[in-house]
Amino acid sequence: MAVQDTGEEGLVSWERATIEGVDFRKAAFAELRPSGCVFVRCDFSGLVFDARLQPLFSKPNRSLFLDCRFDGADLRKTFPGPSRFERCSFDGALLKGWISSYAEFVDCHFAGRVEGAKFYGKPHGVTPAELDPPRAVNEFQRNDFRDAVLVDTLFVHGIQFAKQLWPGEPDHVRFERVHQRLQRARVDVMQWPDSAERTGALEMILRLSTLYQQQTELVRVRHDGGHTDVAIQDRVWALVARPLI
Repeated sequence: MAVQDTGEEGLVSWERATIEGVDFRKAAFAELRPSGCVFVRCDFSGLVFDARLQPLFSKPNRSLFLDCRFDGADLRKTFPGPSRFERCSFDGALLKGWISSYAEFVDCHFAGRVEGAKFYGKPHGVTPAELDPPRAVNEFQRNDFRDAVLVDTLFVHGIQFAKQLWPGEPDHVRFERVHQRLQRARVDVMQWPDSAERTGALEMILRLSTLYQQQTELVRVRHDGGHTDVAIQDRVWALVARPLI
């Protein structure tokens, strides 16, 4: 393991190192600067990922996290960068607005509210050659979201829904060919006699069509808690759920 002395107090710099079994909740440092490292069975539970911990993910040389715990961690102010996560847990982690443009997730577990996050199946915002190692696809498979509450969370650019485990009924809905379904529902809603209900339903359909415009399959919480009356949401989902010809 290469540990560099940076001359800066409290700064820990690792290059191509393997860090195993470290409880980072008990570690004292001002900043971490790992590059191309492997973290094995490390615990980051409950930590706030701010400027002190952001470099854990942001180096161009990908770091690998194996069997690590991020349970209850606050990740809202950071992004996973080019990191790769295998068999890691994110139970109760705060992921609101989290954008995973070129990270990889395999056999990971998510629980609790996942709101406004976005996961990409292909590197977004960089060319494959800019990544270390270079790659054209972000591996994303066998991840378990069955205990998660998915609110406005997107899975785009080739993520295969059939290779993940998703939350089920009655709290969540999941549909393939979602835009065809939404367009058909819109035609039906246009015939509703009550103008207020019609307007609310059309606003919901427009919002879903815009939010999920990059996806052909949708999985999300049934009631989003504020955008549209619950009764109207149920009526719209009933229309969307009808079998396609």
